[in-house]
Amino acid sequence: MRITKPEWLRHDADKKKLTAIFSLDFHPSGTRLATGGMDNKVRLWSTTALTHQTEPRLLSTLTAHSGAVMCTRFSPTGKYLATGADDMVVLIWEQDTDTATGNLSNASGSETWRPIRRLTGHESDVCDLAWSDDRRFLATCGLDNIVYVWDAKTFDRIAKLQGHSQFVKGVTFDPAGKYVATQSDDKTLKVWRTSDWKLQTTVSKPFQDNIFSTYFRRPSWSPDGDCIATANAANGKVPVAAIVSRGEWNADLSFVGHRAAIEAVRFNPRV
Repeated sequence: MRITKPEWLRHDADKKKLTAIFSLDFHPSGTRLATGGMDNKVRLWSTTALTHQTEPRLLSTLTAHSGAVMCTRFSPTGKYLATGADDMVVLIWEQDTDTATGNLSNASGSETWRPIRRLTGHESDVCDLAWSDDRRFLATCGLDNIVYVWDAKTFDRIAKLQGHSQFVKGVTFDPAGKYVATQSDDKTLKVWRTSDWKLQTTVSKPFQDNIFSTYFRRPSWSPDGDCIATANAANGKVPVAAIVSRGEWNADLSFVGHRAAIEAVRFNPRV
C-alpha cells in the first residue's frame, strides 16, 4: 500500500481559504478522482498526477451546484457522475467530448463535463447517493428523512422510501441487487427490497448506545454481499463500525479503534 498526501489536491474557495471536502470517489477506470466540497464545486483530479507527479493535476471544475456538494459518485461504467448538494438537487454529469458545444459546466482544466439531468424532489440537503452494481438504480437520501430511487438509464423517479423518523445520512446497494440499505439519525439501519421497495428489516441494536452526532452515516455493503459495514455504532461508550451480517441481520462483529464517532465506511470494491 502506498499513501500520499498531495498539497495541491484541495478545495480553496478561489484561493482565498481552504474549505471542507465532504466526498470523494474514484472513476472505475482508476484514472480520475472526484471530490465535492463546501465551496459548491466538484473537482476532477488525475490519479496519474497523484502517483507520478505529472501534469495536468486538475482535470475539471464543475460549478452548477448552488450549495455545498455533499456526495460524488461515478456510475459503475464510469459514463456518469452523480453529485448531490445542500441545494436539494442531484445532478447527473457526462463528459462532453464535443468541444464545439462549449463549456456547459463552467469547468476549468483539460476536460469538460456537462450536467445532462437535474433530479429534484428532496426538500432538504442531499447527504448521500449510490448506484446499484447491476446498473439499474440510483438511490439518493437526505435531511428530509426520505430516500428516492431513480432509474439509472432514464433517471425517472421510480420509488420513494419512507420509514426513517430522522435525517437519512447514508445509502448503499447490495451487490447481488436484492436490497438497498439506508442509515439514519434515528439510530437505525433499514434494509429495503428492490423487488417491491418494501422494508425487509430494521437493525437498531448496534446504534442505541451511541451518543455521538455526525454529519454523515455512510454504510458500505461488502463486495461479496455477505455483510454491511455501518457508521456511528457504539459498544457502550466506545465508537465502533458494526458489521451487520446478511440474512439474519445480526451485528455480532465490530471494528474497534477509533476514538471519535465514525462517519463513513467503505469496502475495497475488489475482493
